[in-house]
Amino acid sequence: METFSINVMNTDVYIEISNIKKINWREEIEAWLLYVDQEWSRFRDDNELSILNQLPQGESIQLSAPFYDVLYRADEYRKKTMGLFSPYLKLQMEANGYIKSFPFSAVPKTGLAKFHENMTEETKPILFLDHNIIYKNTNQKVDIGGFAKGYAMECAAQWLRSTGGAKYGIVDGGGDITMWSDGVKEWKIGIANPFKKGTEIGLIRIRNGAIATSNRLYRSWRYGDEIKHHLLNGKTGSPIRTDVVQATVMTRNLLDGEVLAKMCFLLSEKKRKHWFKEHYSHCRYFLVRESDRSKLE
Repeated sequence: METFSINVMNTDVYIEISNIKKINWREEIEAWLLYVDQEWSRFRDDNELSILNQLPQGESIQLSAPFYDVLYRADEYRKKTMGLFSPYLKLQMEANGYIKSFPFSAVPKTGLAKFHENMTEETKPILFLDHNIIYKNTNQKVDIGGFAKGYAMECAAQWLRSTGGAKYGIVDGGGDITMWSDGVKEWKIGIANPFKKGTEIGLIRIRNGAIATSNRLYRSWRYGDEIKHHLLNGKTGSPIRTDVVQATVMTRNLLDGEVLAKMCFLLSEKKRKHWFKEHYSHCRYFLVRESDRSKLE
């Protein structure tokens, strides 16, 4: 087995693979992850994401192929979730106090940008044209956050498997995990206890697929007299109100997992069961609720 570790995107990334044919695979993967970390972070003002966000409404721009692809895919999920998931929430994140990279525990409630709440009116915020050109049809700004991380991990795994020829492997981006095997190798993945750091509440056995976990406690902060978290409703721009504390989703690829984990917070129990059955019947999810706190702490 060969391994690789790096901290990027404010996340500890761990990779473990077998029988890879590429000698310099670590350098290739590191370059890819650093590219995503630098060019797609909303906390920088000198990268490709910043250039897009500074582009005036009504103008077009040619993007790099990976950035065009990740944005296109994120927009497709926006349409599939009827706007509940959205990559156009940078202003809303900032208005709720998420203005710097974690860790932080509090933000003063002063001088933060306001935002309008007409996201549901914009059916085509961005038009995707040929040759990686997009037309910006919105004054909203892009934040692909956790989705970018999932995309980066999924692409890394696909490259290691197809180009590198790795027989089996696992790419773990801070608990968002994609893995593959030869049919014999089985991965054992623990489910974190959201109320007691460093402990687990379950174990998943899986050979091929992806696991994504979202948690509204780890990235939360005090904003004036309020407690905010990073999971926003794409239709309102406000933090989701729910008794779900953590959602773990098992599915076929990590992009599905990133979005579906968030949908577990956004949908009521009845709507969640119906929506998953209609769109992602192969998926399985495990929820931790506020009512579980007393028995898990």
